[in-house]
Amino acid sequence: MTLGLFVLGQDSKTKETKSKFSLSISTYNHADQMFNGVTTYNLTDSLLTVQKSSMWSDMDTLLFSKTIDAKSVDLIKNISLSKLKDFYFNYCIMATSGNEYFVSKTVDTITQKISLHHYYEPQIEKLFEQINKHVPYKLKHDYLTKDTQQDCKP
Repeated sequence: MTLGLFVLGQDSKTKETKSKFSLSISTYNHADQMFNGVTTYNLTDSLLTVQKSSMWSDMDTLLFSKTIDAKSVDLIKNISLSKLKDFYFNYCIMATSGNEYFVSKTVDTITQKISLHHYYEPQIEKLFEQINKHVPYKLKHDYLTKDTQQDCKP
């Protein structure tokens, strides 16, 4: 009985728990994939990495790695993707052309995955704007613009 009271007494000093977070964005251009491969931006609670994978190799190449401050991670973490669909396809661009984007965001135990075929989405643009602040110029990704034509019908 005394042990139970002791445990209850400790509840007044609760520890703040940090939520688990990860973000991965893989992108490639169909015309360039054979030569330039797939670029993947990975972000965790404190680390940003950029990797390149090639169809000619089983191993990814680490291009860049940087510790990211908590404020910057929080800015990215707080870009809401919850209202986005799982899949976007731009019928103005052939399926074998254009840019592909694969986004995976995990917060705690909830993972959301989004695929975009040459499709402009403002929230994805915001992700790239924030990530680009932390990578060297040659690794910055030039995402599509709001002027991208995507109103064609199947």
